[in-house]
Amino acid sequence: MYDNKNMKKLLLFILSITFTNFIFSQSNILSEENFPESVLFKFNHQKDDASSYVSTVEEDVYYNGYLSHHSQIVNRISSIVHNVDKDGTADITANYMTTEDSVTNYTKRTLSWGTENTSDFKRKPNGQLIISDYLVMPTVRNVPFFPSTPIKVGETWIAQGKEVHDMKNYFNMDKPLIIPFEAHYKYSGNTIINEKKLCIIDVEYEFYLQNTKQEISKGSLFFATAGYSKQRLYWDFENGILDHYDEEFQIKMSDIYNNIVDFRGISKAEITQAKFSNNKKNVEKLQKTVEDLNLKNVNIKEGSRGLTISIENIQFEPDSAVLLDSEKKKLDLISTLLKDFSNDILITGHCAERGSENARQKLSEERAESVADYLIQSGVRDSYHIFSQGKGSTEPIATNETEVGRQKNRRVEITVLD
Repeated sequence: MYDNKNMKKLLLFILSITFTNFIFSQSNILSEENFPESVLFKFNHQKDDASSYVSTVEEDVYYNGYLSHHSQIVNRISSIVHNVDKDGTADITANYMTTEDSVTNYTKRTLSWGTENTSDFKRKPNGQLIISDYLVMPTVRNVPFFPSTPIKVGETWIAQGKEVHDMKNYFNMDKPLIIPFEAHYKYSGNTIINEKKLCIIDVEYEFYLQNTKQEISKGSLFFATAGYSKQRLYWDFENGILDHYDEEFQIKMSDIYNNIVDFRGISKAEITQAKFSNNKKNVEKLQKTVEDLNLKNVNIKEGSRGLTISIENIQFEPDSAVLLDSEKKKLDLISTLLKDFSNDILITGHCAERGSENARQKLSEERAESVADYLIQSGVRDSYHIFSQGKGSTEPIATNETEVGRQKNRRVEITVLD
C-alpha cells in the first residue's frame, strides 16, 4: 500500500544527501596579481589522502502546497584515497552518514549516529566519477567537472552531471532513478580565506525528469521531479581540492497520485582534512599517556571506524546517565588527548545484561549522550562534530555471568573517526 508518510521521510533523507554544501565564510577579495593569469583546475589526488565534512541542510518542506515543517538535517561524509593511477585517477572509498534526528539547536541534545552507506568509485582529475548507477551515494555526480585547458577569470564552460536516487522501496521502481542535467560554470573571481588562495566558481543547473509509461505500467509510483541548484564553489587550486561551497536549492517530486513534495532552502558545511589516526603508533603513544596519567580502566585500541578510547566500568549515578564527579575528572584528562586530533568524534554507550532489552538500549544511548555533552562543554568539539549512539548489551567484551565481566561491558567508547 502506498504510504505518504514514508515517501516524505525518504524524500527528506534524499535531499539532505543531494544538496549538501560547505559553510559560508567571510573573505577578502584579492587583486588578480596574487593569482596566476589562468588556472588549470584539477583534483590533485594523493594516496592515503583522507577528508571528512559535516554538512547541515536548512529547508522548508511543503506538501501539496502547504508548509509541512522546517527541517535541519546533519550529514557526515568521509573518504580515503587508496590508489592513484599514472593519469591522476583515484580509487576512493567514501562513507556516508545521515543523522536520524537534527535537534541540536532546539533541545541541545547531541546528534545521534544515523543511517550509513559506503561507496567505492574512481574520480578522474577533471572531476568525472566512474561509478555504478546502482550505487546511490554520492547522489550528485560530476560536480565540479573541469575543462582540460586553463581558465581565466570571467570565462565559462558547460558540463554534464547527474543525480542518482534509490526509489525502489518507496516508488516501487526496479532500479535507481537517474536524473541528468547540464551544469553551467563560471570562474567568477578570487579570494583568500584562512590564508588560503581560493578561486570562486559559480555553478547553476536545472533538471526535469518524467517517468516512462513503461515503468508506470509495471507499478512504479514515481511520476516526475524538477528543480534547480545554485552553488558557489571555493577551489584551492594550489592543493587541488574543493575547500568549501554554499548553495541554494529547490526540488519538487510528485507521484502518480499527484502528491507533490516541495523542498526549498540552503545548506552549509565545513571540510576537515585529516590524517588517519587509527594506527599502531597512535595506539601505543596514547596507551603510554593513559598509563602515565594513571587512568584506570581506560584502554586504547584500533576500532572499525577509527582510534578508540574504551572507558570500562564508567560510573554514573545508579540507573541513570548522570556522570559521577570522579568520571568527569577522568574525562578532563582524556580531553587533553582528544584535542591533539581534528577528526570528528563518536561516543558509543554499552551496558551489561541487566534489565529489559529496551531499558538497556535507552540507558546506553543516554549515557553516551551524557559523555558527549560533557566533552562539548569542555570545548573538545562543537555539537556538529561529535555524535553519539547506544548499543545496549549487544556488543559485550566479557562474560555477563560475573561482576568483573559486567563491569567491563558497562563501558563508553570514544572513537576518533577516520
